[in-house]
Amino acid sequence: MPLPTSPPFPAPTTAPVVASAKVPTATTTATTTTASHPASSPRISSLSIPLLLEWWQQRKRMVNSCSNLYAPLPKADDIYLQAYYRLMEVYSVVKSGGVKAQTEAVHAFAMRESHLLKQRLAEIETAKELAVIDKQREREKVEQEFDELRSANDWRLKALVNIAPEEEAVVKEYLPDIEKTLMQAQRCA
Repeated sequence: MPLPTSPPFPAPTTAPVVASAKVPTATTTATTTTASHPASSPRISSLSIPLLLEWWQQRKRMVNSCSNLYAPLPKADDIYLQAYYRLMEVYSVVKSGGVKAQTEAVHAFAMRESHLLKQRLAEIETAKELAVIDKQREREKVEQEFDELRSANDWRLKALVNIAPEEEAVVKEYLPDIEKTLMQAQRCA
């Protein structure tokens, strides 16, 4: 059964963005994006999951060979591919405990790593064998690690916040169907 050419996915949203250039009051319209996916990625719904799974199976049948599974997609498949990526994002979060569990894990990881970095800073300060300049270099390295930790955690939290409770619920509901489709794809990989 051929899939419709215009899938039932909502269009990307636009939001005013304040430009921080020379004129702080100037506004412009930009497509909303998140850390995890472009704005053109549709929200997952109970209508889109069966269509996406059928599209994926149809795509696999089209290539007729496991070795051609990763051949370039026709241009019309772009929206399906974006939606499939979104489905896989939400699926991976659901499989690893859900948004709440993943958010708690991010916070716990940040606390553990911050504690270790603070310990390292304290060790640097009390290290008698390090010269002042060496202490400064070591502190800068640890501060860089703090920045990277904050950046990675902020990125992950933004990705998690972007998953609507409705998306998480519908992916949980369709989990058996999604996994059945994924298992069929893995046989070809």
